[in-house]
Amino acid sequence: MDIFQFKALLEKDKKFPIYVFYGDEDYFINEACLAVKTHSLKDTDPSLSLVEFKGDETSGGVIFDELRTIPFFASKNKLIVVEEADVFVEKNRETLEKYLQTPSNHASLVLVCSKWDKRTKLATLVDKVGISIECKRLKDHLLPGWIPTRAKHYKKNISSAAAQKLVEDVGNNLAIIDKHLEKLSIYLSEKTTIDERDVDALVGVDRSRTVFELTDAVAQRNAAGALKILSQMLTHGEDSVRIISLLAWQIKRLWRAKQILKQGGDDHKVTSELQVVPFFAKRFFEQVKLYTEEDLMKKHALLLETDVKSKTSSFGTQLLLELLVYKLCV
Repeated sequence: MDIFQFKALLEKDKKFPIYVFYGDEDYFINEACLAVKTHSLKDTDPSLSLVEFKGDETSGGVIFDELRTIPFFASKNKLIVVEEADVFVEKNRETLEKYLQTPSNHASLVLVCSKWDKRTKLATLVDKVGISIECKRLKDHLLPGWIPTRAKHYKKNISSAAAQKLVEDVGNNLAIIDKHLEKLSIYLSEKTTIDERDVDALVGVDRSRTVFELTDAVAQRNAAGALKILSQMLTHGEDSVRIISLLAWQIKRLWRAKQILKQGGDDHKVTSELQVVPFFAKRFFEQVKLYTEEDLMKKHALLLETDVKSKTSSFGTQLLLELLVYKLCV
C-alpha cells in the first residue's frame, strides 16, 4: 500500500489500532501522519485526544500507559504518535507484540520509523490488525510525473516542460516543490495551467538547495552527481567565486557541528547555533556522520587552494571548479 491508497482508505472511514510509517522520504511520512491526524481527530479537540512522543526520549512504560488510559471523553478515540520510534520498537518489541494481540479499542498508535523489517513477528502482527506503509524517496526521473498529480491538489494543471524546469531549479525535495506549487497556485489565481514562464518568474534557482545537494553528492562520493549539480548551478548563472564560498561555508558548518557533538552538545544545539533549515536538518546530520574532521580539514584546504587559483591561474574557472568537485569526491 502506498500513501495515495492509504488516503483513499481513510476516506472510507476506516480506523486501525496501529499505523507504521517508515522510509527515507520525510514528505510522504508527514503526509501520512497528517492524514491520520485529520481523520482520527476530526470530531475531537486535539489538545485532549492527541499525544505525541519522541521514541528515543520516552520510556516504553509511559507510552503504553497512555495507550491504556481511557480518554477524557470516553466516546472519542485517542491518537498516540511516536516519532523517531526505532529505539522504542527495539526496546519494547515483545511488549508491542503482546499489546497487538488485544489492542486498545479507544486509542490508535502511530509509529514513525526510519527502518522496518517486514520479516519479523511484530511486522506480521501490524499488517494483520493495522497498516504499515513504506515511504520511499522518489527517483529523480519520477518527479516530473508526480508534480502534475500534486498540482491538481491546488486545482491546477502544469505542463511537462514546467514540471521539468521546477525540478531543475529547486531539486528533488518534495516539501520544497510542494511549497512552490502552492505559491504558484496562489499567484496565478484564475489561470488553470502553470507553464515554464510562470516557473521562471516565480521560482528561480533555490541556491541553498543546490549547494546542499552539491555537498550531499560530495559526501556520498558521487562525482557524476556532483558534477551534474555544478553544471546546473553554472547554467543558471551562479558565480564561480560564490560557488566556492558556498561550499566552504557548508564545509565549515559541518566541521563546527562535529565539534559541538564531540563536546557533548546535542542535535538541538547544533541546529540552533548553525541555524540549520528544518527542511534540511535530517540530511545535514547524515552529512555530519559521513565526514571525519580530518576529511573536512582537507576539503577546506582544497577549497582555499582553488579560490587562489581562480584568481591567479590561466585555467578557466569552470575547469577549475570541475577539478575541485572531482577531487572533493575522491
